[in-house]
Amino acid sequence: MQNTVEVHKTQSLYESAFLLARGFKLAGKERTGQKVTVIFERHPDIAEAVMSFYNNGSRVEPKALFDAYRTLKDFIFER
Repeated sequence: MQNTVEVHKTQSLYESAFLLARGFKLAGKERTGQKVTVIFERHPDIAEAVMSFYNNGSRVEPKALFDAYRTLKDFIFER
């Protein structure tokens, strides 16, 4: 039996910044042509956090969100 780690993947920079600002950990990225998929470590609360992001049910501090956004842009565009 193969040991696999479950992860959360998204191509949304805003969703990724939100998750990073909420404290979820990056696991990596996948590049397919021009598109980049950001990969987060699986966490029991990540699905709920994603739903709250899309349903406006959760808030994060603006500075934390902007810092996470800048961090992700650097992460995505590094080679």
